[in-house]
Amino acid sequence: MTIPLTNIINVSITNVPQGLQVPSVNSIALFTNETPSNIDDYRIYLEPSSVATDYGTNSETAEFANLIFSQSPNILTGGGRLVIIPLQSSINATQGDFTTADLASNLSNLQSIADGDIRIVLNGNNVDLTNLDFTNASSLIDIAKIIQKKLTDVIVEVVGNTIKFSSKKVGLASTVDVVQLPTGSGSDLSGASLLNVAGGVDTAGTNSSGETIEDAIARTEQSVQYVGAFTNLQVEDAKISTIATAVQAKDKLFFHHFASTEDLDGICTTIKDASQTKTRCLFYSVSPQEANKMKAAYVGRANSVNFSGSNTAQTMFNKTLAGITPDVAVNQTILIKAETVGADLYGSVNGLGVVFSNGANDFFDNVYNQIWFKFAMEVAGFNYLRQTNTKIPQTEKGMDGLKAALAKVCQTGVNNGIIGTGLTWNSPETFGNPDDFRRNITDAGYYIYSLPIAQQSQAEREARQAPLVQTAIKFAGAIHSVDIIVNIER
Repeated sequence: MTIPLTNIINVSITNVPQGLQVPSVNSIALFTNETPSNIDDYRIYLEPSSVATDYGTNSETAEFANLIFSQSPNILTGGGRLVIIPLQSSINATQGDFTTADLASNLSNLQSIADGDIRIVLNGNNVDLTNLDFTNASSLIDIAKIIQKKLTDVIVEVVGNTIKFSSKKVGLASTVDVVQLPTGSGSDLSGASLLNVAGGVDTAGTNSSGETIEDAIARTEQSVQYVGAFTNLQVEDAKISTIATAVQAKDKLFFHHFASTEDLDGICTTIKDASQTKTRCLFYSVSPQEANKMKAAYVGRANSVNFSGSNTAQTMFNKTLAGITPDVAVNQTILIKAETVGADLYGSVNGLGVVFSNGANDFFDNVYNQIWFKFAMEVAGFNYLRQTNTKIPQTEKGMDGLKAALAKVCQTGVNNGIIGTGLTWNSPETFGNPDDFRRNITDAGYYIYSLPIAQQSQAEREARQAPLVQTAIKFAGAIHSVDIIVNIER
């Protein structure tokens, strides 16, 4: 017989409780009105070929997936994934249009016009065209191209032997009519031997229908994690506004596309004026369909930061979108409109495609980074309280540990380039010790303060509630432009 060792020493082994992972801000949801070959409420994809298998290689959904994963870096770089969620019986909003009668026998008459006048009634507004010179046109396609040069928010194309005018706006408010210019001084193009507008047909746009995006988010957000959300649907203004309101109350981002400059003055301005920063307006003037593709590429490129890395934070300004042709119709006037409302666009600088990221509705990277920071701070605080087999004492020692856990998140923000050091806090509002506050902001980029535990109320102590923890951080910002002065001495 031997005396048990436990009379002298007794060892118990316990495991540290498992904590949470920070939710990925790079997990994005594509809400599609196309029907997959499966019956799942959603599926998660890490490459585009599986999307093509489920939706078909020629589907819009597969095309969007290709654009998302073609970006470098893309959502996989930041540990994200693509969640595709089929919508329930959702139908696109459509564009209003006007189609002329058959003009095959009118071509020679049109070719004789050097000073043509016509009025386009676009979405209820008159757009008067004058001095249309068709004398060098050799086909209806040439005629359409000459008219197109005069129109910003209308798509002019030849369909058979007709010319079709389509609004770049969608929904019931999208309408096009072609009529005589009442006060025109040139050749009237509306006659039967020219554009024959009396023989044309105008069709108003229609609104989308079926499950809305906000309802689809509510249906799925508890089942699968995602932050960024966008859709292949064409959606009218009223529903975009409703989506923006719903998303603003969530830790999510909604991306939507626009092709009409009227939308910059309209719904995009409404979103900006409401400070709905979590809805990101993207402008691409070619057509609503092509703008949709540009949006998919933008989403893939934008949601790609690996927050655990060093100097990995990014701005979308000056970035290239793989698979997307720069919008050469974007001029200084359109650029200024986009800047005014905070819409991002994809233009051409000396033939090079670049994203212009605008901050009137805050810059995308600021909003995106804030969501990551909120997630990271929540998880850091929870894990500090969770990952103990005893308790966190309601003392300064316990508070120091909590603040140290939060400081690790702030330091990660410094490392990846979100939080800047060497900067000055410019607001008059501070907390804690003002000198400590400003010194820490400049030296470390952040300051964390809590009321001394001894000053807690008894009610808070009995509720086992920590004193309020206040954190200030200074964003590093980004350089988007520069003025250079060169002095030359001879």
